[in-house]
Amino acid sequence: MKKQMRLNGSKSKRNVLIVGLLTTALLAGTLLTTGTVGLVSTVDAATSTNGAGTTASALTKFKDIKGHWAQATIVKAYDKNLISGYQDGTFRPNAKITRGEYATLLSRATSLEKVQDENPFADLKGHWSESAVTQLVGQGFINANDYPKGFNPNAELTRYEMMKWIANGLIKSGTSFQDAFDDSKNTLLPTPEVNRGTILAEQIPYLALVRGTGIVGGFEDGSLKPADPTTRAEVSAILLRYMDVEGTDAEKYSDLNEMREVGTTGTNLTTISNYFYTKNSVTVSDLSKGDITLSNNSGILRLHRIIVVDVTKGTPKGVYSSLFIGPDSIQFPGSYMTFADISFTSNIEKSNLLAFSGGLDSALLRFNRMDVKHAEKNGFITIPEMSSNLIKKDVKKRFWTSSVLVAKGGSYYLKANNNDLVQIQNM
Repeated sequence: MKKQMRLNGSKSKRNVLIVGLLTTALLAGTLLTTGTVGLVSTVDAATSTNGAGTTASALTKFKDIKGHWAQATIVKAYDKNLISGYQDGTFRPNAKITRGEYATLLSRATSLEKVQDENPFADLKGHWSESAVTQLVGQGFINANDYPKGFNPNAELTRYEMMKWIANGLIKSGTSFQDAFDDSKNTLLPTPEVNRGTILAEQIPYLALVRGTGIVGGFEDGSLKPADPTTRAEVSAILLRYMDVEGTDAEKYSDLNEMREVGTTGTNLTTISNYFYTKNSVTVSDLSKGDITLSNNSGILRLHRIIVVDVTKGTPKGVYSSLFIGPDSIQFPGSYMTFADISFTSNIEKSNLLAFSGGLDSALLRFNRMDVKHAEKNGFITIPEMSSNLIKKDVKKRFWTSSVLVAKGGSYYLKANNNDLVQIQNM
């Protein structure tokens, strides 16, 4: 993994920077009016003091956040001067947010050095968010080339735009995040959408950064929904997390480390388990360049990836755990469960999983099916109950299988026809 360098900004300067930005806005008379959809109003400072000298909180100020899932988050974001409300005493946490609004909030959340730049968008001239958008372009959050037809500041922000902008900010905050971005270009995202064709290849490393650092955790089913709009409450939560991550060391985030290893080696094995490669072993990515003919000549396979889930303590652990193991899945506590992405062509007339597994000289790979219902739910192709419905002679098929590695004293290998050898152990 590439060596990270220290960040460009200082966390200790964050509060000073945010207060400075707001003070400058007040002096310049650029506070947003009612036409700004309530991000900031002239009567809505971050905190207000009543005649008795007590400070009003967001909880008492906003009449529509009590009991909302983001109540505590909104209070915290309000106290940090990130957000404000409407003149009618509401925050409207479920309201959709626009590009201009998000740019204004993000411009306050970052500690990156402010860069003076010219406005690259003709349709932004004179808009209340012009200063914030121009700042973010100069700092590298927004790539002007992403908006060749204009910025359209009043358009609803998509979740992908939200995630890409903050991923760009992470990259600018320290070289370790640039390294993580590069490492994640060929990774497997821990979301069922990777199997549904709704995430483009060029989006993967941006999503990996925000998912791997915990800035964005995904929905209940693990999906990221990049094409969907986002809300004021969601943005409040995400920007608070971003503030904690910006400028830190990318290598401190275990979920991101798993995705980086998958992106560079084809497996998360050494990050999530106690296994290591033996001397002269190649990686899974290296092995995937060649075919493996089963020793009993029952078929030919090519290995693409191996994903590992740690169940040594009885509870599935790792960024990929919920993607591959469901609440009703059969588990093997005290071991590591593995899931292999393979392409396979059978050489025999009738599908025979015992014959196929017997043609492999090591238990690193086996022709065991995943939990079929969980696989279908998350869009994976695995071996069905009737394997002949998938595996047919001379027909190449790509699917996922499962296997188990022991937690102690294990040694496994897999050899390709070109003599490339993956060999691992935890002895």
